[in-house]
Amino acid sequence: MTHTRQNGATITLKKSATLPSAEPLSSIMTIIKIISTFIILFFVSQASISQTTTINFEWSNDSLNGLLFEKTAMHIPIHFENDTNTYYFQLDTGSDQTFLYSYDSLQINLPLSHLTENVFKSDIGLLNVVKLNTKKCYLEDGRLHIGTLGADFFTKKIVEIDFPMQQIRFLPSYDSTSFKLKAMKLSYGRPIIQIESQNKTYDFLFDTGSSLFELWTTKSIWNKFREKSSNVDEFPISSWGKINTAYRTTLNRNFSICFCNSIKIKHIWYNSNKNFAQGFRSLIIDGIIGNKPFLDQILLIDFENKKIGVKQCI
Repeated sequence: MTHTRQNGATITLKKSATLPSAEPLSSIMTIIKIISTFIILFFVSQASISQTTTINFEWSNDSLNGLLFEKTAMHIPIHFENDTNTYYFQLDTGSDQTFLYSYDSLQINLPLSHLTENVFKSDIGLLNVVKLNTKKCYLEDGRLHIGTLGADFFTKKIVEIDFPMQQIRFLPSYDSTSFKLKAMKLSYGRPIIQIESQNKTYDFLFDTGSSLFELWTTKSIWNKFREKSSNVDEFPISSWGKINTAYRTTLNRNFSICFCNSIKIKHIWYNSNKNFAQGFRSLIIDGIIGNKPFLDQILLIDFENKKIGVKQCI
């Protein structure tokens, strides 16, 4: 899910003229483009990584209702062929697609080397992008942000997120004895992290793009997990075109993640908008978990073998 900065949070789960005689040719060209894209992405997804590739990421902060939240979004620097500029994509494992923002308003000309209309060549690999005209590129602290990197980019990859070192590593293999691993479910290609508490397992979508919220769930689970004597903070949240109220309170429940009991979650949230609970049900999940519980961890997400875990439960 895409996280946007506006002192709040928004979650977002052509005109042409063609001569009649050109329609068959246009249709054929469209089919050729689709087939070409599929073939390219198929062979890329099947290619194995022969050595470890490391990418450094950068954090950004945000505020909500005047309260500062640190390390809410992860931004990855990306370079394109024949271009000396550095561009930034927000890492968003809560999205099943990679998006390229609209950049017409900034009057910039991105010399993106691409193989088809939507497949672009970068220094981290091929990006299969969907152009998102509803969000525009933006400059922040001298960095040009032009898109989000979704979970689709990690298909068939072994990914190690080293939060303390601010690094993402793509591994050819790993020593499974170095990690506490569990089988991983996927929701439309997006990773699920399971939380075990009182002999029950809860499925949470791991969403690096919604990290204002440590643990975001339904009202019923919120009531089960919360500290009853703790204060409840209320925040106005813009979602689905309306201002709703998000409720935050202290979590009071013993739990484990990937056999690790030392991972800490301080706050638990829910939103008054019933669309969120309906969305969780449609995805067959109990909510969303962000980055914050793992800030002192090394998290392994093995998309190839569908395993997920932390490195020796730091």
